[in-house]
Parts: sequence; structure tokens; C-alpha cells
Amino acid sequence: MEETKKRSRLGFWISTSLAIFFFLISVVLLFTLLGLLIIKGAFLSDVEEGKIRKLVEVVVEGTGTDKITIIPVKGIITAQPSKKLLYETPSLVDSVKKQLEQARDDDDVKAVILEIDSPGGGITASDIIYKEILDFKEKTNKKVIVSMQDVAASGAYYISANADKIISHPTTITGSIGVIMPLINIANLVEKYGIEDTSIKSGDMKDIGSPFKKMSNEEREVLHNIVDEMYTRFLEIISEGRNMKMEDVRKLADGRIYTGSQALENGLVDQLGYIEDAIAVAKEMAGLKEAKIIKYKKTFTLAEIFSGTMNNLFGDRIIKIDINALAIEDDFPRFMYLWTGYQQNYFLKWPALN
Repeated sequence: MEETKKRSRLGFWISTSLAIFFFLISVVLLFTLLGLLIIKGAFLSDVEEGKIRKLVEVVVEGTGTDKITIIPVKGIITAQPSKKLLYETPSLVDSVKKQLEQARDDDDVKAVILEIDSPGGGITASDIIYKEILDFKEKTNKKVIVSMQDVAASGAYYISANADKIISHPTTITGSIGVIMPLINIANLVEKYGIEDTSIKSGDMKDIGSPFKKMSNEEREVLHNIVDEMYTRFLEIISEGRNMKMEDVRKLADGRIYTGSQALENGLVDQLGYIEDAIAVAKEMAGLKEAKIIKYKKTFTLAEIFSGTMNNLFGDRIIKIDINALAIEDDFPRFMYLWTGYQQNYFLKWPALN
């Protein structure tokens, strides 16, 4: 009797396991077939039309033919795309670039407002957005106004410096002008537990910045020289954009942060106000009495959603860690225009566990 029960239970679990297995296989096959049909349809329609999909315009307020575009610059400034539950969103760099391009090609857009809420980010990512703004102004002669929100620090101020007008909330935190390369050193911990780094390298400084060994004076000097070069570029950007003397900028650029009122007092912003004030300034600078205030919205095709779903189902696992700017979507060190005092949830990529 007992033997019969054991066989019955074994048969039940085998049957259940096989049912689950075939169900999962069916789901994968269904999604694969659906995805192929969607991708094929999307590809053919794009080729036949010969067009690049434009962003959708959303009217915030106002009427008329003339437009003022609000472009949000929010979060860490990075060139890395981010994964959502069902799709992958473009990086902040790509997002701002595409919106500026659409505003550039639309003759009805008379001015752009950059709505900034960011503690900064990567040096190169910040510089790319700065260059895109510079090119936009030179090619169109359209005005660019910055509206600072909660935070517009470090790299976020870097991209703001060349705007025609900077408007800050009274409660905005800005400044943090400088360069940082976040590094952690665990050499003492490694030595304590007898862990040995056996990396093979081609030169003495190939592992510069490694967390597994103490940094030498020569290595520190190399890194300091790079930081100083990037820092000087930051100062030059501000000096040119704000029409300030280098020595005056340098006095403000020791890394400290400023409130909106302090920034105004030191010439880092032009006035205090809210998004409504930025819109009023944009209208005035563009010579408009009335205008539609618009934002751009990206729409995702089913193909993009499907592709993102598959990536998230079978791609790398994400471990969420609440740390103070130790890593930003990447697990390698970099020089940054970033205010690291800004608390945020960052993401560390972790290899998929097999």
C-alpha cells in the first residue's frame, strides 16, 4: 500500500513537471512567433514609408502655430540605455539629442526649454549634450532656456552654462563644479584575508585604480593630471557661457553646492523662478505673444516591447543596491561631473546566475 502511494506521488510530480515544461516551451514559441510577425511588419512598414518615426507632440498649454518645446533632462547623465519591464529606453544622451533634432527641423518651434533635474553624470555624456545644445543654437538661432528643478549640479550645470538664460527655483541645488573619479580600495581587506591579485599586466600602470592594491604616488599623479585637465575644461565652459573671468569661476568651483539664491548672487544663474517664468522668458526672447507649449513623447512599437521583454526575461539579472554613487549602471571606474552627495538608488549589473 505504501509503495503504491509513493509511486502515485512520483507519477504526480513527473506529470506536473512535464506539464510546466511544455507550457513554458509553448509560451516561448508563441512569443517568438508573435515577435517575428511584429518585427517583420514593423520593418516592412518602415522601409516602405522610408521615414524615421518622429516623436509624438503633446500640448501642455497654449494655442497657435508657434511652439516652445520643453525637453526634460532628468536623472543621471549617461550614454547607457536603461531596461524597463517590457522595453529598453534610450539613454539620456540619445533622448535629448533626438528631441533637439526634432525641434531643430520644425520651423514652428521658436525656442527650447531644458527642464533639468539631475546631479550630473559622466564627463563624456555631459559634453555630448553640451555640444548638441551648442550646435542647435548655432544652426537654428533659436533660444535655449534652462529651468532648474530640484537639482542641477555638476554635469547638469555643465550643460546649462551655454544657455541663453538660466532660471533656477529658489530651492534648487546647483554648483558642485568639479571632477570626481569614485574609487574604492580594499587592499587592506585583501591582505587581511590572504587574497592575492594575480592579474597579468603589460606595464606597471596597467592596473591603475585597481581596488586590490594601494595606489602609488606616481599613479595618483597620473589620475590627478587627468582630473585637472577635465576640471579646467569645465571652468572654460562656464567662463565662456556665463561671460565670467576664469579666476572668478575658479573661486566658485571648489566642488561646493549652492542654493538658487546663492547661485544668483554669484552669477551662476540669471533669475529665480518656476517653469511658468521660464515659459514667459522663452516667449519674450523669441518675440512671441502666444505659443503652444509642447513636450515630445516616444511611442514604442510592439516589436520594441517584445524585444525588451525577451531581453529582460533572458538577459542579465539586476540587483538593486542603495549606495551613494558608487556605481551607475556600469561596473567600471570613470571620471565624472557628478555631485556624489545626491542620494539615489543606483543599479549594479550582475551576471546571470546559471
